[in-house]
Amino acid sequence: MSLGKHHRLWVRFICTIVCVLMIVSMSGNREAHAAGITMTLPNASFEEVGTGIPNWNIHPTFGTDTATVSDVRAYTGAKSMKMVDTGSVISLARVSEKISISPTEQVAYTATAYAYIEQGSIDVYLIFYNGTTETRATPASVTPTLNQWNKRSITAEAPVGATEVAVMIYSGLGSITTAYIDDVSVGKTVKNSGFETTPLSDTWTVSGAATSTTVKTGGTSSLKLDDASSVAASYAESTDVPVSSNARVSAAAKVYVSSGDTGISMHLRFKNAAGTVIKEVENVFSGTTSQWIPLTISATTPNVTGAKTVSVYFTTKTTATTVAYVDDVTLDTPIEYNLGTQIVNNPLDGAVFGKDASGSYDLMYVGSSGYPSKFVVYDARTGELLDDQNLDQIEAVWGMTVASDQSVYLGTANKRALYRYVPGTVSISGGIKIITGSSLVKTTLDSGLNVIWDVSAGSSGNIYGGTATDGKAFRYNPTSGVTVLNSNLAIVDGLAHVRSIAYASDTEVFMGMGPTSNATIIRFDPTTSAQSTISPSGYGSTYVLGLDYIPNGSDSKLFAKLSSEPLIVINPTTGVVDASLGNVDSIGVSKKHPTDDKVYYTKGTHLYVYDISAKTQTDLGDVGGKAAGYTFLTDAGTTYLYAPLSSGKILKYKLAATPTIDISTSFTIPDSPTKIRSLVKGPGDHIYTSGYLRGGLSVYHPDAGLLTRNRGAGQAENMTTIGNNLYLGIYPGAWIKKYDTNSSWNDTTNPSLLFQDIAASPNFQDRPFGMLADTALNRLYVGTVASSGKLSGSFTVYDLTTSTRITTVPDIVEDQSIISLAYKNNKVYGGSSVYGGIGSTANPSVTEGKVFTWQTTSSNTLPVPQYVPVSGRKVISDLIVGPDGNIWGLAEGNSSTDPSRNLTADLFIFDPNNPDAAHTTIYANKFTSTGNVSWQGGKMVVGKDGNVYVSIGGKLYAVDASSATKDAVMLVSTGVSLLTADANGDLYYVKYETNLYKYDK
Repeated sequence: MSLGKHHRLWVRFICTIVCVLMIVSMSGNREAHAAGITMTLPNASFEEVGTGIPNWNIHPTFGTDTATVSDVRAYTGAKSMKMVDTGSVISLARVSEKISISPTEQVAYTATAYAYIEQGSIDVYLIFYNGTTETRATPASVTPTLNQWNKRSITAEAPVGATEVAVMIYSGLGSITTAYIDDVSVGKTVKNSGFETTPLSDTWTVSGAATSTTVKTGGTSSLKLDDASSVAASYAESTDVPVSSNARVSAAAKVYVSSGDTGISMHLRFKNAAGTVIKEVENVFSGTTSQWIPLTISATTPNVTGAKTVSVYFTTKTTATTVAYVDDVTLDTPIEYNLGTQIVNNPLDGAVFGKDASGSYDLMYVGSSGYPSKFVVYDARTGELLDDQNLDQIEAVWGMTVASDQSVYLGTANKRALYRYVPGTVSISGGIKIITGSSLVKTTLDSGLNVIWDVSAGSSGNIYGGTATDGKAFRYNPTSGVTVLNSNLAIVDGLAHVRSIAYASDTEVFMGMGPTSNATIIRFDPTTSAQSTISPSGYGSTYVLGLDYIPNGSDSKLFAKLSSEPLIVINPTTGVVDASLGNVDSIGVSKKHPTDDKVYYTKGTHLYVYDISAKTQTDLGDVGGKAAGYTFLTDAGTTYLYAPLSSGKILKYKLAATPTIDISTSFTIPDSPTKIRSLVKGPGDHIYTSGYLRGGLSVYHPDAGLLTRNRGAGQAENMTTIGNNLYLGIYPGAWIKKYDTNSSWNDTTNPSLLFQDIAASPNFQDRPFGMLADTALNRLYVGTVASSGKLSGSFTVYDLTTSTRITTVPDIVEDQSIISLAYKNNKVYGGSSVYGGIGSTANPSVTEGKVFTWQTTSSNTLPVPQYVPVSGRKVISDLIVGPDGNIWGLAEGNSSTDPSRNLTADLFIFDPNNPDAAHTTIYANKFTSTGNVSWQGGKMVVGKDGNVYVSIGGKLYAVDASSATKDAVMLVSTGVSLLTADANGDLYYVKYETNLYKYDK
């Protein structure tokens, strides 16, 4: 039974002794930067196990109440430290291992921890040691925010003579606390970062600069740069902080320009042991005057002998007068955080029924897509869960069947994996039903049999399967193994998918094919390889998504689910269509009624019956969900139709003169992680992710560290934002939806459907990878990949003010998909891919991806201007407006002209006023790449520091936009895909398919 019929192809301490504190800051803002130039702190994330909490100790003075390693919650990883302070007259503390520090270094130290506080309060302290003498730096009091992860930070200078430092996590005397602590860090940073200590000259080298109490963001003062003339610049430089070579370093500050030119800039100065600057990078302030604006910068320490320190330097221009203020300077090492699985689903992809090994219990088997997918076993009559198996690295279960020996077979979406489950025996232990003695074994099919679309049970323990991408079918027997039925050629030339399969007899197997212009079913004899074709005309279906063979003597039938929507009933002997049943959304149809010529299925939430003899259907009533499988069971002499429903209920329909509908029995499918398909920064500066195959939209809130999960909406290939609305491009069918984030989520009405981006036949569209919002004109621009078997993508302009489609241009780049879009100066620039929809064959004469130009405020003449930006590249995977105002692009795909470039990708930049080859600069082989790119490839964002960050080929890069050669530094070396950034400039990307990661800059 094919389960994919409707799926288409595809995160007060009261101190009793005097504490010497020179500089202290405390932050409840989760987005404060990391703990300086980070030093190694053992077991900082509490992932190590052992006696007590490894590398964390009690303090001899303060409370020793309960602290344990917990796996209840974690900021990253799997564990955290749980602290339970049970009394209001006692305290609780845990102290990290001591770290050696140098008394001669002119630095301050920052400690950071993430705290999830359920009640009470948690603070972070720095303890400095000079032999047995300790000095504690006390944080400022902060009112905790409960039930979310918050960042706690403290910065202090070491007292004279200190040789060691440690971090203490503390719950004070007056606090009854329950809290979780994770990701503790400590590092070196600049002295007097908040300009609170005087004289300023002890910690900063200045000219034309002084502390000011007039304008500040916190504390009592800030740094004032007063360039009274346009002759000499005003500047301030921090002390030098030690840094290792080839390390990524970031700095941030808040800047307020009150008058004059806005040309203040922040620099990172890397120096050798002699104090000579060997590398300097800058970021120029470009924000609004008379308000505090964050300014950031990132760079990599030169990988050369002698690179020892870095300083932060602020300066004004020598050619203009400026009065500006600087505050809250940070210097740190970017840290990569795993924010965890963002999307989970538990879809009912399909179900079949069988018996346990004793034959005493009726079992219901469910396949559920995810990563990993799940195979779940229930008592069919009660819905009790008996077995829950993960299918490692499997994305979906497309086909399920129960063989004649009661084994269950699963055809899966990837890894060429066929699973066989042999059920054990159900028994009752301690009043609970259990199943023991079961086995689950995977067989890997040969290359070319990549996707197992469907499986169907035959005789003698045999099962038959249909596959992609070579259009082959196979027979499997647990004794003899796999036999490819058409080993030499595809069953029908050009049809790459045996999309559905139905066993009739050992000499007659039916196969639903695709892609094709009209529904095609092959009648195949496995014993002789003889075949004939059934081609019902007039439906225009690309695929036959599902087949059910219903034996009924001389009046046997084929029920074929077509991709164009109807379920048709066919006489397999004559090929004549008896009926066309619209809106059938159940997964397959039931077997024939035990005594009548009737089969059952659902439409929406209603159960229907089809009378084979009369060729008519009847609505039997609302059952509350769509069916995903069927069986007939007898209770006390009465036969019932059983079916699991999408509502999580098991339908028990009484087959009698007076039928009854019973949906009182529930079953629950365990959640499973879902792959992330698209990633954007959306309304509210939140990070939005959409799921692959089963959809779902999750929202990560950077300021609160919270995750909101919404189910439904479908698989968004890409998303874009205007105001409070998030626009989603949904596959299949290129549905364009609007999610109003100011209103509550409702998969039926919010997101709401704007339009379906389908051009006239034969250019049906499926995948909206190009999604671009134009805030000036309040428009959406959508670029799409065509549906299965088709080549020609389209470009659509939609007016959000009038809710009308202005135009759709099919095939705007001949025989290519439109997958990337960028906007600058009343023009949209589109990037294309030579690859069309699934199963299509690229036009041999189309070998290179192109860039086209679309005028937004004037008329366009077709064909629109277009050119090849990089010779030999097949895919223009991303386009953005770079920090220089030019259009930046990524060119990928196996090179048709130079195979040595297949595992690289190019950066190209062109002048938006002159989009042509003559005005395009190519930085060849700038990045490594998988080479195997069709639609979704590299992504770019412009950082707040003026760098361009690139996710491509599983890696994350920083590109120095100011360098003539656009120097690229690899930040993360493996597993990276997609990319976006929040308002603070921190980066977000996907790793390991399901997890959202943050690169805290």
